[in-house]
Amino acid sequence: MTGKLRIGIQGVKASFHYMAALKYFAGRDLEFVECRTFRRLCDALANDETDYNLMAIENSIAGSILPNYLLLERFGHTVIGEVFLRIELAFMALPGQKIEDIHTVRSHPMALHQTQEFLARYPRLTAFESADTAESAKEISEKKIPGHAAIAGPLAAEVYGLEVLERGIESEKQNYTRFLVVSPGGPYHTELVPDKASLRFEISHRPGSLLSVLSSFVSHGINMTKLQSVPILGRPYEYSFHADVEWSDPAEYELALRELRLKTINLIELGKYKSQPRPVV
Repeated sequence: MTGKLRIGIQGVKASFHYMAALKYFAGRDLEFVECRTFRRLCDALANDETDYNLMAIENSIAGSILPNYLLLERFGHTVIGEVFLRIELAFMALPGQKIEDIHTVRSHPMALHQTQEFLARYPRLTAFESADTAESAKEISEKKIPGHAAIAGPLAAEVYGLEVLERGIESEKQNYTRFLVVSPGGPYHTELVPDKASLRFEISHRPGSLLSVLSSFVSHGINMTKLQSVPILGRPYEYSFHADVEWSDPAEYELALRELRLKTINLIELGKYKSQPRPVV
């Protein structure tokens, strides 16, 4: 594949979506389409404004991002890859500012959640939620706002000319976000043999229904790395299941999938792709 790739990200340059895209599409000429919301991100792919999207799906501290599972269901885009990204957060402000000069901090809600212990050291700070970590840094820089700090990745300080007052402020150092690479169709790395799939299904309300599904994975040597229940819109207290599974024998996966179609309702294979090594603590 040649030419510039249009990559959709939630956030702006130096955001974690931006960094995840650089990691997955290393060596390619990229044009970034910046989206403020995940819904806008999905619309961009549906409207052929992007070739591929990066979408955060879970974090090792904050857990799953449930609205994004619903967007995957609604738009029907294909999952073609995954990226694990180590999340380091820094406290940054205009050059010359000191921590004692800061009265307001802004960042994405998840970043604020991931830095609660740091923020507890400065109870005078007023926290404001924003659409993106890097966008918070960009706004402070462009508007020259004194007394305000952003919590974002260190790259944001470099890109937007801010000064890092403290880095590594995340409460848990083993802080990783998993991103899905999403396409309207085929894979990017066509030379890689898929060994992982993301599935969506429902089951009947009978004792043992979920156990029966799990037994199909076990009997065919399929490793389930994730199982997430997601509310079904319009059907209160009913849930679909999203499962990520890995295999060493593609034939066994296909046999398991055939069994699952008999045991589940509305089974959808959201995508098959090459798994990436999970972070090792």
